[in-house]
Amino acid sequence: MKTLRKRLLIAATVAGLGLGTVALAGPWGGQGPMGGGMGDCPMMGGDGPGMERGRMGGGPGGPGGRMEMMQQRHAERMELLEARLKLKPEQQAAWKGFLAAQDARRADKMKMREEMRDRETTVMAQFEEQIQAMEQHLASTKTVAKAAGDLYAALDPDQKKVMDNFFTDRPMRRMMRGAGAPPPPPAE
Repeated sequence: MKTLRKRLLIAATVAGLGLGTVALAGPWGGQGPMGGGMGDCPMMGGDGPGMERGRMGGGPGGPGGRMEMMQQRHAERMELLEARLKLKPEQQAAWKGFLAAQDARRADKMKMREEMRDRETTVMAQFEEQIQAMEQHLASTKTVAKAAGDLYAALDPDQKKVMDNFFTDRPMRRMMRGAGAPPPPPAE
């Protein structure tokens, strides 16, 4: 009986040491989400690759790389939409207005982020900055919505369906509704 206990104790110790080694050799060096620290995990505020002092916003290639990737993805999506819409020459002005409104919105957002970054502030000043950012976001959203409305008015019914599907039929949205769930009611 004593020998069995010794063997079980040795086996448990070896297993514990093995698991501890695996945990320390993991991607966060034992400091990840389950390790109690922030470590290199960017999602937990750590200073992972491409991070700017623990804040998201950097990315591959250094600070601003994430934003560049997002801009590239947006440009690719707009090229895809333009190809699917098969725009006629008389629709090009509305299309360019739509793109210009989106570009202006993105530029405003980037400018505001740069201005707010690393600023020493009080809690009340921070609330005021958030209010200002929300108001600016609302104004730029209204501008984009107007440009989208102008484009939408210039589209034929088939093109409207393409644009509707492009912006409303997202895999994540379908997943959130559930596989067999009926589509949401049309917007009024």
